[in-house]
Amino acid sequence: MKLNNLQILRGISALLVCCFHFKEYINFKDLPIGNILFAKGSIGVSVFFVISGFIMAFTTLKKDFSIHTSKEIKLFYKRRIIRIVPLYFLLSAGWMIIGGTLMFYFHGEGLRRLIHSVLFLPQKDTFPVLYLGWSLNYEMFFYLIFGLSLFFKKGRYIFISVFFIATYMAGLLFPTENAYLKMVSSHLNLYFVVGILFALLLDKISIRKIWAQVLCTAGILLFSAFLFNFIVISNSLLVLFVVSLFVLSFLLLDYTLHFKGNRLLIFLGDISYSLYLSHPFVELFFRRFKVEGYLNIPYFILKLIIVIGLAAFLYYFVEKKITYYLKLKLKA
Repeated sequence: MKLNNLQILRGISALLVCCFHFKEYINFKDLPIGNILFAKGSIGVSVFFVISGFIMAFTTLKKDFSIHTSKEIKLFYKRRIIRIVPLYFLLSAGWMIIGGTLMFYFHGEGLRRLIHSVLFLPQKDTFPVLYLGWSLNYEMFFYLIFGLSLFFKKGRYIFISVFFIATYMAGLLFPTENAYLKMVSSHLNLYFVVGILFALLLDKISIRKIWAQVLCTAGILLFSAFLFNFIVISNSLLVLFVVSLFVLSFLLLDYTLHFKGNRLLIFLGDISYSLYLSHPFVELFFRRFKVEGYLNIPYFILKLIIVIGLAAFLYYFVEKKITYYLKLKLKA
């Protein structure tokens, strides 16, 4: 089954994060357009987490892990590493070199930061070398637990759901300042759980078209109202509900409404990982140029176009080629 609309949602989420980081360029004294439109653009990361949870369950639902369990788990980890690590490490190295801080990472605090980044371990009050890697810390931790859940075979989804809900509750009852434990008990892990639940639900239940249309409309409108500050929601679990309903809307476009989707938007979904990781480089480059007044609006658009162009280049000539090569080595 092709999930074109879920792929479109990947692209939308990556663009939201880009716009969030570029928003200051279109904040004017009399009209803070950037804040109005994209102050909550970082929510795109949470959308990614729901999608990740869904995809992991979607791709493993029909698999029987009762035979060669250890071998299947090793294969699962290798595939996740191939998908996430090469481009991230490559761009992290690029960030160190271009930022002129290469030598900083070979001793003292810099070396500790580099080691934590490579091992996907969070540090207190410090981002990874390539700062967007903070979200990959969560992704890799989710993959770690998901891989372990495969030992539970048919009960794997129960295990992983109970695990993340239990660690979240433990975090509420026993707050900690330890960076790793804060990540383990974060409410952000619940987004992965929701994605898993959606995969299980849509595999078992067929939603009527009229109800799918209602849910899609409600989900997109509610998310838009939240994104553009028409409604203010501060409770983390309510935000989880809004984001989850938004993702469900796009899933129903695939499962029930069979909406084909726009090719350009699907393309943005294809390059979304490269787009997400590479857009800070465009931001770094454009810092040396200053544009005044409302000329910043076409300047903002130009930056997004360049970001998409760079991401497309990285996707076709770096990400895909490295992934293809490593997959061949994996099969060998």
